[in-house]
Amino acid sequence: METPDISVVIPVYNEEPNLREVIGRTAAALEKLNRSFEIVAVDDGSSDGSVALLEELQRDEPRLRIVKLMRNFGQTPAMYAGFSNVRGRLVLSIDSDLQNPPEELAKLIAKLDEGFDVVQGWREIRRDSMFRRYASKIMNAIVSWSTGIHLRDLGCGLKGYRREVIDQMVRFSHHSRYVPAEIVWLGVRIAEVQVAHCERAGGESKYSLWTLLRLNFDMIASVTTAPIKFIGLVGWLLSLVGFGMGGLIFAKRLIYGDFNQMVTVTALFFTLAGVQMIATGLMCEYMSRIYIEAQNKPYFIVKEIVEPEEKSREGKVADRSGAGRGRQRQRRDTEGAGAEPASLPRRRGGRRTS
Repeated sequence: METPDISVVIPVYNEEPNLREVIGRTAAALEKLNRSFEIVAVDDGSSDGSVALLEELQRDEPRLRIVKLMRNFGQTPAMYAGFSNVRGRLVLSIDSDLQNPPEELAKLIAKLDEGFDVVQGWREIRRDSMFRRYASKIMNAIVSWSTGIHLRDLGCGLKGYRREVIDQMVRFSHHSRYVPAEIVWLGVRIAEVQVAHCERAGGESKYSLWTLLRLNFDMIASVTTAPIKFIGLVGWLLSLVGFGMGGLIFAKRLIYGDFNQMVTVTALFFTLAGVQMIATGLMCEYMSRIYIEAQNKPYFIVKEIVEPEEKSREGKVADRSGAGRGRQRQRRDTEGAGAEPASLPRRRGGRRTS
């Protein structure tokens, strides 16, 4: 099988309404570049007709490869599953909701050709709710402050990487991953490219308010221990305030005798108790991540890889003679992928179960 120049990874989770358009537009956009490419669609345990539609599209699009995960692991594990199975020299990622137009991929490829290691899309005009826009700005500010890397839109799904960067990323074994943080840790050259942003073409967003809050906390916890340090600072400040108020109450008792300060003491108690509970919760969050890492479970499990239909050498000979043996379908089963996906063997041809 010919090694493509470009690989595009598309994580898919219940995106049946958008798949036909996103695959078609992605292929059309890459064809204009006159460079070989492949599209790697990663099904993250979809419960709708996404898988069946992908296999239908694959019959007409021989550059489409399908990676099926055992269950729903999440967008980032699905992305890494795709990264672990790409073959291109340049690797790009795009969401399947069509909020990032596939036609913008050419901008990222051009920037990678300039010599940058990673290219990050920047949505200057966002078609999201006000809450999501301002929450994104806050998270970008926190990450920039924590890492020292000043990027304007870390949450954009349009990203481009050189293969050398991907090869290092898939070697990571931890579970709390945030792609921009991993890129920053690698110390690579990063560029930003302004890209268009649209409203979701079809289907529903998979990110509820709670999911976004959890994702943002995972992002913060993966790049810094600042939350624990901040709570420690707040604890010290409140302790000083508590000592000061205790001294004030003692002085008033000496001056005024039996002076009732129960309201103040009660308010102070609830304040300190609240801070203590927050601090305990944060420490438990970090401890839970240690527990998850200690279990050493795979980050994702690939159930099956469906390769495009290809004519075998015997089939070509038969076609010339009029026998027409047709095309052979290649499928690959893989279990146990995840914790160190880079160690997976490269499998070619046939159906293989490990």
